[in-house]
Amino acid sequence: MYQLDQIKHVHLEITSKCNARCPMCLRTVCGGKTNPQLPLTELDLEATKKVFQPDFIAQLDRIYMCGNYGDPIAAKDTLEVLKYFRSHSDRIRLELFTNGGVRKPEWWQELAKYATLVHFSIDGLADTNHLYRRGTHFDAIIENVKAYIGAGGRAFWDFIVFKHNEHQVDEVKKLSEELGFERINIKKTGRFFSNERSAVKPTQVVYDKEGNEEYFLEMPEDPKYHNKSLKREEDLVAKYGSLDAYLDRTPVSCKVDQEKSLYISAEGLAFPCCWTGNQLYPWYFKEKAAPIWKLIEEVGGKSAISAIENPLKEIVEGPFFQKLIPDSWQKSSIKGGKLKVCAKTCGTEFDPFKDQFN
Repeated sequence: MYQLDQIKHVHLEITSKCNARCPMCLRTVCGGKTNPQLPLTELDLEATKKVFQPDFIAQLDRIYMCGNYGDPIAAKDTLEVLKYFRSHSDRIRLELFTNGGVRKPEWWQELAKYATLVHFSIDGLADTNHLYRRGTHFDAIIENVKAYIGAGGRAFWDFIVFKHNEHQVDEVKKLSEELGFERINIKKTGRFFSNERSAVKPTQVVYDKEGNEEYFLEMPEDPKYHNKSLKREEDLVAKYGSLDAYLDRTPVSCKVDQEKSLYISAEGLAFPCCWTGNQLYPWYFKEKAAPIWKLIEEVGGKSAISAIENPLKEIVEGPFFQKLIPDSWQKSSIKGGKLKVCAKTCGTEFDPFKDQFN
């Protein structure tokens, strides 16, 4: 894989904390209780400085704060961290992906001084957004949007289409223009997919904090809002016999190896990408049972890939990045050690992530 001095993009998950309980996010069990395996933590300014040395920041084109588990607006030092990055590079692109549901408008006005772009994930209007962005309040979000854009901030609206909100797409587009968003991204989610069963699922159950079923999320009825990879599953099953058989056989063409990008978790752990990083704490596996743990233990455990405890160069140019993960792609099957997350995300014929934007 790449060397440290080749990296141009970093995905920073500054916190695993969040104000929302989205049913398709691994931070909770289907929108209910908090994932019992997940450490609720964040990178403060001092820890961030250990990971991001000034010369490393200067070589980067982009740092974006997005979450496997958390939302950057939930971390206490997000503004200070952005100021630190900006102090070492005037040209760097600093982006946030957020539900926009906390902080006072004054905080958002200050954010506009440092962020290049904010992606607001708002999946509906006042009567629907909370069905996916559980725990958020639409009026508060819009107040923060107005404060940020009014202070000169650039913003995109990211809208995931479900059955319960597909009738609002045109109204949302109109509102986005009125509020001053530069673009609205209509997303065709690929998360109607069971990682446990390696199969498309038509609905997503939503639980309360006690584990009781509350309602179900459903795919949109209009086919134009369907994710093409999920529709492609039947063809792959016909061709290979099962989706698992496809994952066994597909070559892996690593996206981040091509992009020269890196992921830093809220614990300060370095991974090639967020997809490998999010394999640490899936609630549907027993603790440390996900396949990525075997590779982590081979290099000495989590401390060996901690960019707080070790120079980033030693991790990126060490065996975890350069040998163990790439070697797994050459294994003959998932059971034989090929990383399933890599085959699913960077295989040649099935890419739910990419297809959500098409």
